[in-house]
Amino acid sequence: MQAYQFSMGKILDWREDLEEAAQQEVKAVEMKLSKEQQFLETLLKDSRKVKSDNLFKSDINAVRRHSLYKDLLDDKIIQQKNNIHGVENELKITKEKLQLANRNKRMMMKLEEKERFVHSEALKKEEQKQLDEISTLQYGRNIVLTPKLGM
Repeated sequence: MQAYQFSMGKILDWREDLEEAAQQEVKAVEMKLSKEQQFLETLLKDSRKVKSDNLFKSDINAVRRHSLYKDLLDDKIIQQKNNIHGVENELKITKEKLQLANRNKRMMMKLEEKERFVHSEALKKEEQKQLDEISTLQYGRNIVLTPKLGM
């Protein structure tokens, strides 16, 4: 009998490729989230530094620029928090895609396991048939070759 080959092997390979691509996408989004969070930390540090600066300057223009810069940083922080929220949602979606790809791959692997079991059972039955046939032929030869007693 021929060697076992999974009938849907190409589909299993394709689903494994999909799972791998989903894993890479999750890693990419996680790296993006990390960079966005680092940028937010930088903005927060700048904001703390600017807000802690003493404004004992007599120049009104310097005070106005300082106030505008604080407002600009606050706006950037809000925008960056929104960006992070969007990336977190993107990460959630990519993780769901990864779970789906993993589930589909496991399903195909279970099908392969069942098909392999059926194939091995068929091989065992075929082997048993051949052994039965050999023993039947051997028994027939032994009857013909043994002399009959009493004649």
